[in-house]
Amino acid sequence: MTATDIRAAAPEDTTGPGRGRAPRGPRTTASTSIAGREPRVDLLPPEVHTERRERAIARRAWLGVIVAAAVAALGSGGAYVHQLDTAQSYLSSQNETTSLLQQQQRYSEVRSAENDTALLEAAQSVGGSTEIDWSSTLAQLKSVLPAGVSITAMTIDSADSTESFAQSTVPLQGSRAATMQLTIQSPSIPSVPDWTARLSQLRGYVDSTITSVALEEDTGQYSATIQAHLGAKAFDGKYTKDGSK
Repeated sequence: MTATDIRAAAPEDTTGPGRGRAPRGPRTTASTSIAGREPRVDLLPPEVHTERRERAIARRAWLGVIVAAAVAALGSGGAYVHQLDTAQSYLSSQNETTSLLQQQQRYSEVRSAENDTALLEAAQSVGGSTEIDWSSTLAQLKSVLPAGVSITAMTIDSADSTESFAQSTVPLQGSRAATMQLTIQSPSIPSVPDWTARLSQLRGYVDSTITSVALEEDTGQYSATIQAHLGAKAFDGKYTKDGSK
């Protein structure tokens, strides 16, 4: 047996350092296998790729500019259309106003006549507010006279629309608007209660007084002076709203 054989047959020392370890397998590389792929080689310089990227950025920038310009154009167009619509509406309003003014000028005489009529009605209402229908009042007075009594004289004083009527200074007297002073001729002495009852039937009656009584020797008749006062209810209201109803 040779020395080589003896080394080969000698048992392995398991006590020393590194002894007893399992044999290591073959090492694997970290790079991925590219077997089966088509080989490619980029021979273009880096400046070409940079230029391409810059062109893409420029295209996107120009696209943004075009979109912004389109939006601005649409906004301007909408504003222009709105301006045209507003101008048309304004022109229509001006034409309508002009037409109304022309119609007002056409009927200006009618409006002037209406204003004059309203002014006259107001003047009548004020001026006629103190008017008394004396024809009706005197007819009513004649109907309440006693038999055989006649009116020989009469004085009437009534209120005016511009001046207040003189009132009595005696307390508790009613408000007066007109005074009738009658001179009557009666075959007998006038009775105050009887005359008061008769004259109270007059419209707007306030009070009455027999101021004097005298016997006429030549006729045997009694001559008496009676003063009757009428209030605001005696007004006929012909030119007022209440009187026109």
